[in-house]
Amino acid sequence: MNDLKILIYRNPLFAKCPDCKTPGSLHRSRARNAYEQIIKKFTFFNMYRCRECGWRGMRSTLVFTLASLKSIFIYLIIGGAVALIVRFILTKFIIK
Repeated sequence: MNDLKILIYRNPLFAKCPDCKTPGSLHRSRARNAYEQIIKKFTFFNMYRCRECGWRGMRSTLVFTLASLKSIFIYLIIGGAVALIVRFILTKFIIK
């Protein structure tokens, strides 16, 4: 069985710039205001800048693949089914 990971770490430093498409030109940039600091602390996004064209923006360090989205969907279905079964048991046998 292949290794199914739900989240995959991706290093944006090796990615292409979204503006000029130059590979390997991104480097980390500091958060300049309160909004960027909040985004950086509470999400998986960090600020990056392109050395070639000067683009500055947020890039995610975690990636969802098709297999990971299928796994999440299956877990949600299983969780919903368990919740329905527990609700049925509670209403039928315990709560009267």
